[in-house]
Amino acid sequence: MAQSEETLTFLDGTVASLPVVQCLWKIEARGATFVLLDGDGFRIEPPSCITPAEQTFLKAHRTEAGRLVRYVADDTHLRTEK
Repeated sequence: MAQSEETLTFLDGTVASLPVVQCLWKIEARGATFVLLDGDGFRIEPPSCITPAEQTFLKAHRTEAGRLVRYVADDTHLRTEK
């Protein structure tokens, strides 16, 4: 039986693995900005904010990381209409 990772469920039902979220938080805490690219890609500016180990980890979790970066960039889920 495979070991399951801890997950987070966001208000809109989006589910993400905790290690991916934590990795993105650590990079952002160092002052990085996530720049959305065409398609599902993104890049991290400045590149010095990401370690080689984080780069390898995010490449292995590219789809999920891209989905999370886009989720946060689209903050319409944070607004409520009155």
